[in-house]
Amino acid sequence: MKSLVKFAWLSAGVSLVLLVTATMLGIAAQTATRTGTISGDKMTLDLRTNQFVFTGNCKLIISGPYKATMTSEKMTFKLSAAADAIEQLITHGPTKLSLITEANQDGQQYKVVASASQGATYSRQDERVVLSGGAEADIISLPEGPTSQRAHFVGDSITANLKTSIIEVDKAHLQVETSLAAESQKQ
Repeated sequence: MKSLVKFAWLSAGVSLVLLVTATMLGIAAQTATRTGTISGDKMTLDLRTNQFVFTGNCKLIISGPYKATMTSEKMTFKLSAAADAIEQLITHGPTKLSLITEANQDGQQYKVVASASQGATYSRQDERVVLSGGAEADIISLPEGPTSQRAHFVGDSITANLKTSIIEVDKAHLQVETSLAAESQKQ
C-alpha cells in the first residue's frame, strides 16, 4: 500500500512537471508554445510551496520559437500559485546555457553559449536571467561558419533582459572576432 501511495504522489508530481513545463514561463497563452523538459537524478516536490528541487545532472531543455538548454548540478523551481508558470529558477554551482535565438527583424539568428561558476537565476516578474560568478558568453551569428561574426563577453555577472533583448555585463571585457574573408567580401 505504501508503494502505491508513493507511486501516486510521484505520478502526480511528474504530471505537474509536465503541465508546468508545457506552459513554461507563462507563454502557453500565446498561439506559439514553448515546451520545457526538466530532468535530474532526483526530484523533490514540496506541494505546500509549489517548489521543485532537482539534483544531480540537472538539465532544462526548452523548445519552441527559440531553443535553449541549461545544465547544473542543482536546480530549484518556484511555481506560480496556479502552477501554470515558473516564477523563479535558481541553479546552484557551475551552470551552462546554450541558446538559439528567434530571428530578429532582419531574419538573423544567434547562438549563445554561456557559463557561470556560481549559478544562475530567472525571475518571471522582471523577465531577467542572471549568470553569476566568472560569467562568460559567446555570441555567434548563424549559420555558423568561417564568416560568422563572434563576440566573447567575460564579467562578474551577465544579465539578459528577456523583454528588451538587452545584455548587461558587470566588470565587462569584450572580444569581437570578424573573419578576414568576411571583411574582404564587403570591400
